[in-house]
Amino acid sequence: MISEKRILLILGVLLSVGLILFLPSCNQEIFIGHDIKNSDLYLLDVEQMNGTDSHSIELQAGAMLAVHFETVKGSMHMEISAPDESCLYAGNGKGVTEFTLNISESGTYFISVEAYHAKGIIQVQRKEERN
Repeated sequence: MISEKRILLILGVLLSVGLILFLPSCNQEIFIGHDIKNSDLYLLDVEQMNGTDSHSIELQAGAMLAVHFETVKGSMHMEISAPDESCLYAGNGKGVTEFTLNISESGTYFISVEAYHAKGIIQVQRKEERN
């Protein structure tokens, strides 16, 4: 008959192995949803996301970016940076979910997203130049 100590030891080893195999998969990069990345639009319609994503858009001074950003579940953080690397926007998609950014400098604008167990939507779209 197997002793109680031996059974506990075996169960402890099995539990440890299970945790070692399971825990890394909890933070594994994943994207389930729909995305569009082109010269006028960056869209992430997220059903489930862990990890990061990015896109760059070439803009002229006077253009505008219409932004819709809403986090439904988990956490998402988005930053939009100007060509000089200054931050035009940084937020989490809670509170104000729609706004417009006026572009004052021509160049490449960089959008970066970090998500953790997230569901939501990010849409950054170029709009016509102001008159």
